[in-house]
Amino acid sequence: MTKPSFVDGLKGLQEPEPPSPAPTERKTIYPPVRQNKVIISGYFELPVRQQLAILAARQNKSQLSLLAEALNLLFQKHGESEIARG
Repeated sequence: MTKPSFVDGLKGLQEPEPPSPAPTERKTIYPPVRQNKVIISGYFELPVRQQLAILAARQNKSQLSLLAEALNLLFQKHGESEIARG
């Protein structure tokens, strides 16, 4: 009786399936509060972020509402409508 060869054993194996292609369209589900909204951001020094957090805590407001207030002041200064909500 002959011993089966390694090559003969490999012939019975199936080739692995190629990976499925990456999805072309990414669907992200946002919470209702973020529907129809976009991110506006910037890079600032750490003390700016810390000062904003302290101011928000002192006034018992969110940082978002303070940023909306600041944007509305900017809009007002330049004759635009105060449309930012936070």
